Amino acid sequence: MEISKLIDRVESNAIVLPEFQREFVWKNSQAKELMNSLFRQYPIGGLLTWETENPPEIKNDAIEEEKHALFEVLLDGQQRLTVLYMLVKDEIPPYYTENDIANDPRNLFFNVDTGNFHFENKMTRDGVEWVKVTDCFNGEIDGISIAQEKIGDKPEQVLDLSKKYNQQLNQLQSVTTRSIPVETLPKSADIHQAIDLFDKINSQGTHLSDAELALAHMSAEWAHIRRNMKAKQASLAEQGFDFNLNFYVKCMIATLTDTMTYEQVYDVPEADLKSKWDRLAKDGGIFDYVVNVLQNHGHIPNSDYINTRDVLIPFIVYLDKQDKQLSHEEKTQFLRWLYAAMMWSRYSGSSDTTVEHDLSLLTNDSPTDHLIQEIRDERGRIEVQASDLQGRGKRTRRFYNMVRTVVRANDPVDWKTGEPLKGSYQLESHHIFPKSKLYEEYDSGNSTHRKLVNEIANRAFLTPTTNRQLGDDLPEEYLPEIVEAHPKALESQFIPDNPELWKLENYEDFLAKRRELLAEAINDYMDDLVVGDTGGGGGEQESAEELIEKGENTRIEFKQTFLYDVYREQANKELKKEVAKEIAALANSEGGAIVIGVEDDTKEVKGLERDYNLMKKGKDSFGLQLQQEVADRLGQMMATAYTHTKFEEVDGKEVCVIWVDNSPKPVFFEEDDSEQFYVRTGTSAQPLTIQEANEYIDENWSQSPIA
Repeated sequence: MEISKLIDRVESNAIVLPEFQREFVWKNSQAKELMNSLFRQYPIGGLLTWETENPPEIKNDAIEEEKHALFEVLLDGQQRLTVLYMLVKDEIPPYYTENDIANDPRNLFFNVDTGNFHFENKMTRDGVEWVKVTDCFNGEIDGISIAQEKIGDKPEQVLDLSKKYNQQLNQLQSVTTRSIPVETLPKSADIHQAIDLFDKINSQGTHLSDAELALAHMSAEWAHIRRNMKAKQASLAEQGFDFNLNFYVKCMIATLTDTMTYEQVYDVPEADLKSKWDRLAKDGGIFDYVVNVLQNHGHIPNSDYINTRDVLIPFIVYLDKQDKQLSHEEKTQFLRWLYAAMMWSRYSGSSDTTVEHDLSLLTNDSPTDHLIQEIRDERGRIEVQASDLQGRGKRTRRFYNMVRTVVRANDPVDWKTGEPLKGSYQLESHHIFPKSKLYEEYDSGNSTHRKLVNEIANRAFLTPTTNRQLGDDLPEEYLPEIVEAHPKALESQFIPDNPELWKLENYEDFLAKRRELLAEAINDYMDDLVVGDTGGGGGEQESAEELIEKGENTRIEFKQTFLYDVYREQANKELKKEVAKEIAALANSEGGAIVIGVEDDTKEVKGLERDYNLMKKGKDSFGLQLQQEVADRLGQMMATAYTHTKFEEVDGKEVCVIWVDNSPKPVFFEEDDSEQFYVRTGTSAQPLTIQEANEYIDENWSQSPIA
């Protein structure tokens, strides 16, 4: 079929693209080579379509059923046909939108003198012989005009040259009359047969990854799965976590099958796919939970800090198995394992095989212990030595990212203003000893010297403004002023405080000392995670008995019951609201703990039996009602990510301890279609007026997370 007719059929939605197809992925070099082959009349292969009266879900809903009794569903050749459509029509084909085209081929240029193709650059902009390919097909180019601009007022020479140019243009324009063979799968075939053929054909062309093939098969069962994945992909990218579709496919495979065997999801029913995706991707779901843990507990503000996405998969699978009900200790231990896995390149090489092995460890008691041991067995240790950092630069992301993380966790301050850097969105990597001065001493052409100059140990993390202000000053010139103005500025970034080491002649001694400080800082940070920070108090988490002994204070609250009214001796749902208020107040303050089952004045343990007796399933119902109340009043993330519930026995009676994290953003208590803002004052939750709340929020949350 002629290319012009194929393009017309795409424009009229007679040829459509199924949802299970991947997006346009060709690089500019492939688009240029296609046009070069067509211009020189080389073969470019054929297309494969599937003729059907009942097409599957179509990309971008580009289908007009009232116009066509039969549709040609494009199974193979969409990359070529998309390039041709865009270059000939100068438009995006109906089955795509602008956002779907990562590499737009429409800035391809053609040289009317040589017949060469090249994408726009200075050469194409300056040379009159270079014309835009789309303009050639639109009839906006003629050889005489180009020849006149090239030669000037020389009629005979212009005429001769224009003949050559027009011949080249005609040869290019005749591309649309070329015929491409089209093979058609008959309408008797069903969608699964079409998918199987799609697999086989694509294995011989532009390679489809295992994840892309799995997504195509899942699309056959649930037509809109790709759209849903792309929507979540865009949502998380806005928060700084930009993962490709393969990552989301792998998460689906792992949570559905506990393996990384892609074929196992080919026939999963639509209902099961939707149910699993909903658990992962809904608002407040597992993906959102993971992002919040990384940003607010792991000091990982965006995906640039994650050198391999696969490291998140075991955590996601475990969260799915536990229905997001992780204790604070479990969450902390997973973070510790995640850091170790990234630093020691757990998922380099055969990543899927390693992920699948690690998934098998999640059924053990204390799975993170087993996961950590795998790294120890493979690497011999997880502790970092100073020598591990030697010669490592920004490109060695596994250690560079860990240094950034540890610095973020150490409450750094700006070297000029003294302001906490945890609120800065954008930080730059600053050479403590400027490169320009170091290259006066070291050879920039020597790879060993370049590594020395650009080592992690020569990096600090500052705002762009401060970075520019420091310029090319040597540390012996600017560090004394910084220490005088902000005494803890260097300590917060683990920089040696010995002025002798700030001298250029002692640069290598400075690096050696800084490597030691950074290695020690990383190991201390990892060691602290063995016990873990508490949700609200710092240090080792106290037991219920210890909390009761301390009594109520700014971070400890007692509640005698959750639902049982001790005065009326019956259920009173208003009491549940009071618990949610206290959680909001602690979250907006410094965090803390609520103990239910203890009389606040006397500290007498009353237990939860009276609450249990009012509930259909006793203790199980207690936990569910508590979580639901928090979700309804404070939001799903507070219920799943920032509150951690334990049941403990004290004096032979069971009490409930709710550990509350200080929230990374303001928490509002919802009641009767209105919102109130509570903070912890003394031993109780106190509401603030609108003005007071705005001032409090501005003071505590006005800045964005560090980048």
